[in-house]
Amino acid sequence: METKIQHVCPVWLGYFLINPFRKYFQNPEAMLLPYVKPDMKAVDYGCAMGYFSLPLAQLVGKNGQVYAIDIQQKMLNSLTKRAEKTGLNHIIKTVLITENTNFNELTGQIDFVLLFYMVHEVPDKQELFETIGKMVKSGGLVLFAEPRGHVSKTAFGNSVALAEMQGFHELQKINVKGSHAVVLTKI
Repeated sequence: METKIQHVCPVWLGYFLINPFRKYFQNPEAMLLPYVKPDMKAVDYGCAMGYFSLPLAQLVGKNGQVYAIDIQQKMLNSLTKRAEKTGLNHIIKTVLITENTNFNELTGQIDFVLLFYMVHEVPDKQELFETIGKMVKSGGLVLFAEPRGHVSKTAFGNSVALAEMQGFHELQKINVKGSHAVVLTKI
């Protein structure tokens, strides 16, 4: 899958994104707990330094798997170090997106995908949702959130419509401070 990027979150900003004070506004455990269960296979697409990847790994547990996917090796390196420190490195598999990356081994295997504040950075959103649509098994979930400051309600709705073209259906809107957010399910 070739992914062209409109804007890339700089690595230095990744350190701010993993700041523990962020939990007061966006608590990963509270956001993910209703949707992520032990033994699931989950994807954190656009994971950066793993603000959500580590809590995802804790929730899926020792028999689950988290695929932490990003376009920046430095972000993934930082995530790997953090996962090793917390003993979650056996649950998290990092994946660097390159021109030659394909996700064939994940086809129909994924129970949950997190798309948090990253879809607006991808110029070919249709291709992104096609990829996600192939990964997610029937009944699987996608938590999709975008920042209100960067993404209009109309643009968010257009992205949801692209997801629906790939067999997703809106399960519910969710409240994520400062965000447009929805949980989708694969039909």
